[in-house]
Amino acid sequence: MSLQKPDPGAKAGDPAADTDQSLLLALLPRAPLMMRVAVMHMLRLSEQSKYLDLRTEMIIALMRSFVHPPQPQSISTIQRMAAKAPPLKGKIWISTYTCPPPPREQLNLQAIVARGIDELWDPNVPKAAYHMPDPVPVEAEWTGYRADATAESALPGLPPRELYTEMMKEVRSPLTILYFHGGGHMVMDPATHRPTTKTLAKLTSARVYSVRYRLAPQNPFPAALMDALQSYL
Repeated sequence: MSLQKPDPGAKAGDPAADTDQSLLLALLPRAPLMMRVAVMHMLRLSEQSKYLDLRTEMIIALMRSFVHPPQPQSISTIQRMAAKAPPLKGKIWISTYTCPPPPREQLNLQAIVARGIDELWDPNVPKAAYHMPDPVPVEAEWTGYRADATAESALPGLPPRELYTEMMKEVRSPLTILYFHGGGHMVMDPATHRPTTKTLAKLTSARVYSVRYRLAPQNPFPAALMDALQSYL
């Protein structure tokens, strides 16, 4: 495995130089790991040395060190890392919106969610205890396809309501897609799934409503379910 030597004449901000430097900084802390893998392999003390060559074993060990770092990370750190969104530009409209909870006297969301859980619970499975959260304002993103934009077009610096108005000028379908992002109810958010919602908007000529529901474990079940129901209503 070779590592390209950084060019001393490269200018600051040069993508190639920045990439080389970032790679070097990522590999240096793993030098002891690579040495240990090499020694164990040459002495035939590692299980992998029985069927892998040294180069392959070192590559696998290096990849595993990135996927499973030696120091466990908190769920909050993982959530922050997973919520990093691509730059907001290109053929996409985004307008943020916050859905307020309905007045309790008009619609008791907690009672509806509790009844739904009771009706859907498998009678053969012991019922687990849970705490019913209070309804809260739920953030979301309206997404539309921006046909006339280029790949580098920035989103106009308009208030959310005006962005929504501009987006609706390009919506051709009466359909509204209610979208709940993936992530096991623990990571990611609407921003990380903008490529998906943009594609849905393009294919359907419709608007997409992508919900930023509450995440566990900070907000355990059924907080996300309540946010989903509130957004639907």
